[in-house]
Amino acid sequence: MIEATNKSYVVEGVGHERNSTTAGGIIIQHNDETELAQIVSIGPDCTNPIPVGSRVVINWGAAIQVKVGGKKAFVIHADHILGVVKDEE
Repeated sequence: MIEATNKSYVVEGVGHERNSTTAGGIIIQHNDETELAQIVSIGPDCTNPIPVGSRVVINWGAAIQVKVGGKKAFVIHADHILGVVKDEE
């Protein structure tokens, strides 16, 4: 696992990725830009941190993808978390 530093979070994608294949056999991976993320680690300098396990909407264009132990995660600065998903009851 990777730990967040400074004002960063480590998140994992929640949802799905889809692939399509061109006529020539090239596989194109599509990431849904509205895909949610789940927080797995919080940097020590985050003020009012969002708790681990929270589902969030992030700016995927600002996320840095990392692969540790075969598992994909993303590092993102706190400023690029756009919202927290609140479950309706």
